[in-house]
Amino acid sequence: MTAPLRPAHPHELPTLQALETAARRRYATWPGLAFIADRPPIALERLMAGTVWVADRDGAPAGFILLHPQDGQLYIANISVAPEAAGQGIGAALLAQALDDARALGAGAVTLTTFKAPPWNGPWFRRQGYAPMPTARMGPSLRATLERQAAFLDPSTREVLWQPTA
Repeated sequence: MTAPLRPAHPHELPTLQALETAARRRYATWPGLAFIADRPPIALERLMAGTVWVADRDGAPAGFILLHPQDGQLYIANISVAPEAAGQGIGAALLAQALDDARALGAGAVTLTTFKAPPWNGPWFRRQGYAPMPTARMGPSLRATLERQAAFLDPSTREVLWQPTA
């Protein structure tokens, strides 16, 4: 059962940070990625700088997606679902909203960077219709994102996925 989506309210951004931290705890037991569970929450400035959609369950966030226009595409900077709400279609509903937003903006695709494994990363996105993005289609902002991530994440564990809007 999915939850209705709505724009985030500024006062709940700290709650979204806590939700993202809770969602990352599942990395604690994944080989080579346990350090992800201990990373600080997404910065308030990043949340405020993008478009944030919230899956609302009984008046509280059960998940959210953070979107940024980038290189004529719409970049998913973060998608998180509360552990107790996992497996209920919330992530898929948030991805559908991202695709709707991309089309409304005239963006050519929705893009994201993710881990190739574990199953709730790259494999899950591929089941949702995302595919590896051709390197030639990556713009300068996405390349800069990858360079920033390479400072603390092993690039061989990462992939860029996309879903064209047309």
